[in-house]
Amino acid sequence: MKSQDIKILMVICMLLLCLAGYSSYRAYAVFHGYRQARQAYREYSQEYVVYNEGSGSPEAVFEEEPAAPSETSPLSVDFHDLRKNLNPEICAWILCPDTVINYPVVQHSENGYYLNVNVNGEQNASGAIFLDSANFSDFRDTNNILHGHHMGDGSMFASLDRWQQEAYLAEHPVMYLNTPSCNYRVDIIAGFTTPADSDAYRYEFSSIMDVQNWISWIREMSVIHPDIELSPVDRFLTLSTCAYSYEDARTVLIGRLYLLD
Repeated sequence: MKSQDIKILMVICMLLLCLAGYSSYRAYAVFHGYRQARQAYREYSQEYVVYNEGSGSPEAVFEEEPAAPSETSPLSVDFHDLRKNLNPEICAWILCPDTVINYPVVQHSENGYYLNVNVNGEQNASGAIFLDSANFSDFRDTNNILHGHHMGDGSMFASLDRWQQEAYLAEHPVMYLNTPSCNYRVDIIAGFTTPADSDAYRYEFSSIMDVQNWISWIREMSVIHPDIELSPVDRFLTLSTCAYSYEDARTVLIGRLYLLD
C-alpha cells in the first residue's frame, strides 16, 4: 500500500473515531440530562408535596383494583415555598397516581420558553410541563392546555398515548390538579392523535352551543369512551405531547375539571 493511501486511511480512521466519540458524548449528555431532571422532580415532590394518607405512591404499580375517584385531593402542595424557593411562574401541580406524572406546572409569556428549560430555570432537554401562554393562569378557561415533552425515558408526557387503551384508562381514570387557590379532580373523557393546529387546542368559545359542539367533536375523535356525563358549562384540561405517526402530530388527553372540597 502506498504511503499516501496509508495517510488517507489514517485520516479516515481518525475522523470515524472522533465521530464515534462525539456520538457517545452526545448520548451520555442526553441521558445524563434525563437523569438530572428525574432526580430534580423527585426532590421537589419530596420537599414541597405531602401525599395524604391512603393516596398511595405516585409512581407505584397497581397490585389491586384502583381506588374510587376521591372527593379530596390526595396531595397538598406548599405553593408559597415552591414559588419563593424554586420558580414564581409555578401555577399548579399535576398528579396521576401510580404513574410518572407528578410534576409542577409553570406558565411563561412565550410557549417556547420551557421547551428546553427546567422548572428551576436550568437548561435541560426535558423542559417542564407548562400551561399554554394563551390560558389564564388560574385555569378559568373552558379548555386549559398543558404541554409536555414525549421523552425517550418515558418521563414527562411520554405516557399519554397509553390512555388510548381502554384497559389503561380503567386503571388510571383520573388525575389531580392542585392550584394555589383550589384543587381539581381531572376525570379523563377523551384521548386521540390530532394535528398540532386542531380544535383540541381551542380555549375560546362564542356560546354554550359552541362548547357543546366542541364536546361532541372531541368525543367523536376519541378512541376511548368513558361513561361521563358532560355539560357545556364544564371546564376541561387538555394534556398534549408530540406524536410521531405523521408530521406535526400530537397526542392529546382531555379531562373534565371537577372542583374538589
